[in-house]
Amino acid sequence: MNEARTEENAILALLESTASESSGAAVASIYDEAVDRLVTLWVHNRNNEQEWPSDFVDAVRELLKSDANRHGFQAYVGKCESLALRSMQDGFRRSCYYRSHIQVVIEEFVPFAALVHPADVESLADIDEIYVDDANQIPPIPPQDIPSWVPESHWWWRAPTRLDMSQQEIDEKLNDYHPEDWETP
Repeated sequence: MNEARTEENAILALLESTASESSGAAVASIYDEAVDRLVTLWVHNRNNEQEWPSDFVDAVRELLKSDANRHGFQAYVGKCESLALRSMQDGFRRSCYYRSHIQVVIEEFVPFAALVHPADVESLADIDEIYVDDANQIPPIPPQDIPSWVPESHWWWRAPTRLDMSQQEIDEKLNDYHPEDWETP
């Protein structure tokens, strides 16, 4: 069995295992690992000009639509949104990773609307709107620091418009909070 097929089986096992979990945190953790591995395999396939095996795609589609994995997906989108809201400080790069991973899942396997509650169908557009609205305040990611696997269509990596932001401005924005800011009197 080749390495890619072994990884495909591991991803399927992770996505299957969420059904036996009763803890939302456990489902979210398993889902996160499955998506990280899925995107790593997607990058491998793209770099080696390989297609997904159709039986794998079919199995992933069905598993992603299970209740547990839909909850995992919803939590994943929530993490992306939380990081997007912190994008002017320290969440932008991590939010971009989550956003790109979401894009891979919805382009390769299941449309966004099929994975979220009908009331949340606009949540991905809301995340994108945060990037656009905050584009002038987000410290930019230097082009050489954008992962090589990121396609041009993943525009959010290049959303910041202040490419002339000085290092001092960037440093003042990044991590512009301290633990004591969270303490209550």
